[in-house]
Amino acid sequence: MELWSLAQVDQWLDWVHDRHDEFDYRYISFAYLAARVPDPRDDEITLTVEPDGGVVLQAGNDDRGLRLANDDERTQFVDHLQRRYCRDRYPSMREWEQARHADFLEEAQWRYGR
Repeated sequence: MELWSLAQVDQWLDWVHDRHDEFDYRYISFAYLAARVPDPRDDEITLTVEPDGGVVLQAGNDDRGLRLANDDERTQFVDHLQRRYCRDRYPSMREWEQARHADFLEEAQWRYGR
C-alpha cells in the first residue's frame, strides 16, 4: 500500500481515530509535535526523515504512513490540525490535548472507579 499524502490527511486522521480509539488524542498530539520539529522519533508517532527532506509520520506499526513532502506540507499539516481540533474552542493544540486527556481520565474513573 502506498503512503497517505497531504491530500488524504483527513482520511489518515480518521484512520488514527478508528485504530487508536481512546488513545487517539495522544497520536494526534504527537503527530502535531513531530511535524513542527521534524527530528526522527519513535514513540506514539514514528517520524522518519527522508533523503529528499520529506517526512513520514506513522501511528503504529500497521500504519502505512502519512508523507509530507517538504516544509510547506508540514506547515499545512500543522495548520490543518489546529483548524480541525482547536477551532474556536481551544487556543492551542496543547490545550486541546489537555482537555482530551482530562476527558480520558474522567471516562476511566467512571468505567473503573478509583
